[in-house]
Amino acid sequence: PTEMETSQNQSSFNPYEGTGKAVYGISSSFSNRQNYELIGSYTKKIRDFGINLNAGIDILKTIGKTYGQNTKNGLNVPFLYTLSNSVDPVTTGEGTTINTKRRGIFIRGDFGWKNMIFVEGSYRKDYLSTQPPKKAITSKSIGFSFVLSDLIKNKSILSYAKIRASYGQVINALGAYEIGNPYFVNVLKFDGNFLMNEPDVLKSPSLQGSTNDEKEFGLETRFLKNRIGLTFTYWDRTNKNFPVSVPPSGASGYGSYRTNAGEVAKTGVDVQLTLKPIKWKNLDWDINATWGRLIKNEIVSIDGTTPRLVVSSGAFSGTSAAYTVSEVGKPWGQMFGGGIKRNASGQAILTSAGLFTKQDNVNFGSVLPDYTGGVQNTFNLFKNFTINVNIDYSYGGKFFSLSDHWGTFSGLTAKTAVLNDKGNSIRDLVRDGGGVHVVGVDDAGKTVDMYVEAQTYFHQFRAANISEVFIHDLTFVKLRELSLGYKLPVERMGISKYIKSATFSVIARNPWLIYSKTKDFDPSEISNVYGEDGNLPGTRSMGVNLKLGF
Repeated sequence: PTEMETSQNQSSFNPYEGTGKAVYGISSSFSNRQNYELIGSYTKKIRDFGINLNAGIDILKTIGKTYGQNTKNGLNVPFLYTLSNSVDPVTTGEGTTINTKRRGIFIRGDFGWKNMIFVEGSYRKDYLSTQPPKKAITSKSIGFSFVLSDLIKNKSILSYAKIRASYGQVINALGAYEIGNPYFVNVLKFDGNFLMNEPDVLKSPSLQGSTNDEKEFGLETRFLKNRIGLTFTYWDRTNKNFPVSVPPSGASGYGSYRTNAGEVAKTGVDVQLTLKPIKWKNLDWDINATWGRLIKNEIVSIDGTTPRLVVSSGAFSGTSAAYTVSEVGKPWGQMFGGGIKRNASGQAILTSAGLFTKQDNVNFGSVLPDYTGGVQNTFNLFKNFTINVNIDYSYGGKFFSLSDHWGTFSGLTAKTAVLNDKGNSIRDLVRDGGGVHVVGVDDAGKTVDMYVEAQTYFHQFRAANISEVFIHDLTFVKLRELSLGYKLPVERMGISKYIKSATFSVIARNPWLIYSKTKDFDPSEISNVYGEDGNLPGTRSMGVNLKLGF
């Protein structure tokens, strides 16, 4: 145990020092949100017309603080987890304090005719402390809807139908300290003097927040007395002149330049299906299924001079890890990295030692799924019992796994301990019938068919900076939540005078990964755009819930 706590070659990872040494750390955080609203309303009905107006002010104040300390260079006494047990003086992390304020004024209204035709709109102006002074962000929206089913007398088949269209803007605000060049005090000192680091990001004097424009068209229908429902939505979104970091001139001395630039054009469709396949005396079954597809996601421009920009990367992205880029004229979220060089027939080009040769800048595909969705099932039994079965799914998309990269390099993944086509362990020496069987061609097109020592084979990907073999598919089907609830008979219990309703539930979250195209990982847990950098595995949980109504 003592050796494991002092060794730097273990599979565990010290997040503070980037080593495998034992560590103990503490952290604290504080968050406070204060939201104040003052709203005035006006309602008027004139014959067949209805008018509703709202206007007001919205004030939001947020305060966030973080602080942390950790041991350094291991522990003096194994398994004694206290700060005083640190080998070297304790490290104090960079504490942060972020205060933001937002003041908004708004007005919204809707006008209806015979509860059949509606027009609504809104206008809002926000003043944010993260914005340049006196530069508010304005957003507006307008929508139209028409209830077609009101023109139909016999609703036995078509119970409800509505068409709608809308245009709106969503704020894309700056984060705290994004304007100007704030300096932060370093915890380290030089010759007794405190240090402050020069910011590595050059900010445009005109940097400010922006808005995203979105248009939407939809059709809502329900059939057979609401037993079947179908909703279809087509949307078109444009993100333009949003805050972006681009490469600056090398003479500037800065690592990036933060400015308003770029345009991303997106279109997609969303479909929702509701069904009530069973409606009996003691059993109801409701289904709510969704499906969404991103049709277009094009980078129209970046800043006029930058054709390609890395937008998401992780550890080792400059060498053997893949990364995500934005490239003008191509879809957002394309993953690139070192690939295996192949000839026109798709055969791998191998060296005389049977190793792959690298192909630079290979496009492995999009990090975004082709489509996503879910199916929510609700069963009501004997009026008091409710079962919820919620499934979600995703099809297509790619991610890079650093866990697979280093796990394979270290011989910790299952693929490094399989049998070859001779029936022998690939870890056995080639002369003893082991090794990995590789087939390809050399530079002249001549067939190469040989066995390579397992360690040499799996070490080549790091040595040649090839990330292709660690690119995986995001496709999955998962039982996201399963719950069983019981509605307590408050009247029979004699407590209905005090409690109007009470439901007790047992809930399981993430109980079952039903299907995954990638067998060694749970794609539903991938959170970073490019993939994962040694993420912790997903968790399953069981819990209980008691909901009371008064």
